[in-house]
Amino acid sequence: MGAPDDHRLFAQKRQVAPPTDPLREVFTYRVLNSWRESQAPSPELVFRLGIVEVCGPYPCDLRKADSLRTLRALKAAWEAYLLAAFTCGMFAGEKRKDLLGRLRGVDDDGFRSAMAECMACWFFSGRMKLPVAPQAPGRGRKNLDMWISTQDGGIAVEAKAPFREAPMPPPGRSIGCWVADDSEKIAQCLEAANRQFDKNGPNLLVIAPRLLVRMFSERQDLAKAIYGESKITVPINVQTGEPGPTDVKFFPDGKFLNTVRPGGKPLKADGLPGYRRISAVVTIEEKIVEKHPYPSPFALLDREHLAEIWPMWKRENRLHYSTDNMKWVEHDVLVLHNPFAYHPVSPEMWKRFPQFVEVYGEMKWTDRYGAEA
Repeated sequence: MGAPDDHRLFAQKRQVAPPTDPLREVFTYRVLNSWRESQAPSPELVFRLGIVEVCGPYPCDLRKADSLRTLRALKAAWEAYLLAAFTCGMFAGEKRKDLLGRLRGVDDDGFRSAMAECMACWFFSGRMKLPVAPQAPGRGRKNLDMWISTQDGGIAVEAKAPFREAPMPPPGRSIGCWVADDSEKIAQCLEAANRQFDKNGPNLLVIAPRLLVRMFSERQDLAKAIYGESKITVPINVQTGEPGPTDVKFFPDGKFLNTVRPGGKPLKADGLPGYRRISAVVTIEEKIVEKHPYPSPFALLDREHLAEIWPMWKRENRLHYSTDNMKWVEHDVLVLHNPFAYHPVSPEMWKRFPQFVEVYGEMKWTDRYGAEA
């Protein structure tokens, strides 16, 4: 896909001089005061304010000092995202008002979506060293979040930030038990992006999820929404009512593979899936990493070896709360390819990340996730 305004967009990007303090440029004193004066601030807004305003020495209270390290790590990450966005021209022209409006507003969904755009910009420009330009032509008159230039040509990008709040424990209890299925949230992102993307060139859907289950470590909900899921089937004899042998079958009812409507009729006249505009899905999840992680308390349950475990556990615990500890933000990235895309993207450019890609006619994870040992 070669956008007609490609050279103009990259020329515009080069003209933008990033501010020396991108956080203060976006979150001015007036903005922070408006957050403080909010009539019913959400817990996220309060936490957001804590990240932007974190400063000063570490307190003597060990747990407060640990929380301060977390806030500092997130603040440093936000600064990197915003700096990349300024450098790539995301805060220039007609895009500036919309992006700043969502970042500065009290609405949590708007803030998450705007920061996801900035993080995607940082990922492509900083992590992957690709030229990034603000906006890209989409379906109809829609504008997409950004445009990246690769050796194989340009790719349009749209970023989404699905969120699901953890349920509160029952009244009178401090701990609750729940089972999560976040596939619906992922499917909603695919539906929205498919309406925005044009079919004349490759398109990437970037998902920066904050859901109940981490996509990187528990990928079944992601695969369910995009491709489908395996189910246990039990045939029943309609005359006798006796069950037959159980079997495990894969049902290709995810967005990239589904070919039928709810009533069983073909989705498309050619018999192919409907979500062919999306070339691939890229998920980017933040994670807090520590120099000295908190030691697992479950190690102390080994009563037989407790005498030798305890000194090491106590040392790791002391280092975790010491001034020598540091925290920073890293990112877990997954790339899931669409086998029926109008314009596939090359797996070669994503080789440093785990990919779900077709290998000899079968979709597989390149890091052997889920493979039997």
